[in-house]
Amino acid sequence: MAKKKKDASAKGDSTSSDGAIAVWTQRARGWGLLVGFGLGFVVAHRAGLPLVDAALRGVLAAFVMSLVLWWCSLMVIQGLIRTVLVRRIEERDRAHAEIVSAQEAAAATSSNSDPGLYGDNLGGFSS
Repeated sequence: MAKKKKDASAKGDSTSSDGAIAVWTQRARGWGLLVGFGLGFVVAHRAGLPLVDAALRGVLAAFVMSLVLWWCSLMVIQGLIRTVLVRRIEERDRAHAEIVSAQEAAAATSSNSDPGLYGDNLGGFSS
């Protein structure tokens, strides 16, 4: 049973929210590595540093940029999750208010239209 779970996670199956979050953060870190290395290398190389030093600065910039983009992706995902939760709470409250108003309307119409056992509320006696 555990082997099946490992195989499903190895295939990149992102059916759970944790899997989707991991995919997006990994993508952000990957882009951060590429962009960070490119920017760090180009800036260092244009500053006149040898290729080895420019490459080392590019690796350092890649590490820093991957951490920055990872953190930014977590903040974006957190904002999206909060937005979804707020919308669900609003929908739940709206549905609850509709149910309560429908129950109140049904109670009001049933109490107003019930003429009693003999057709009036006096039980058939009138003064």
